[in-house]
Amino acid sequence: MSASQDQADQETARNENPRGITTIEQPLTPLQFHYLSLLQRLIAVKNSYQADPNFEPWVMNAIKKAVYSSLRDCIEANIGESAKALLSREHQVN
Repeated sequence: MSASQDQADQETARNENPRGITTIEQPLTPLQFHYLSLLQRLIAVKNSYQADPNFEPWVMNAIKKAVYSSLRDCIEANIGESAKALLSREHQVN
C-alpha cells in the first residue's frame, strides 16, 4: 500500500464540545472514528437524559452500559486513551 493510500484510509476526528473547542484531533481509521463518534454521541444522550422530566433509572442504567461497551470497543481499537479523555472531559463539565 502506498503512503497516499494509507493516508486516504485514515480520517481525522474533530469533535467539538458545546463551546466550540476541538477536543480530539488525531489520524484515525474509519472504524476508530466510528467508535469515538459513537462514544461521544452516547455521552451526549446520557447528559441530555439526566435532565429529562420522565427520567427512569433503568433507562439511565442502559445508557451507562452502552457507554461502557463503547469504551471497551475503543480500547480494543487501540484508541482507549482518546476515549478516556472524552469521558474525563464529560466528568469535568458535569
